[in-house]
Amino acid sequence: MHEIIFEEPAKQFIRKLSKDKQKEILDKISQLKNNPSLEKPLVGKLSGARRLSISEFKVIYTIKDIELIVLILKVNHRKNIYN
Repeated sequence: MHEIIFEEPAKQFIRKLSKDKQKEILDKISQLKNNPSLEKPLVGKLSGARRLSISEFKVIYTIKDIELIVLILKVNHRKNIYN
């Protein structure tokens, strides 16, 4: 089972959301503990990262298999995630 670690920008974005949205996002992210490789891998400048879609939000994360860590890099609205 992987450990979930959040980068500061991801934490800050989630804190600004309503409690319902926070719960929705955190519940979906917690599912990555068991199988983080299921989500779509990214290409280009984000090669090596993966994308998780949660309603109107996207989560960008990387997997560090040796350390058993899922590192949440960024959480944002789908229109702004790649900016």
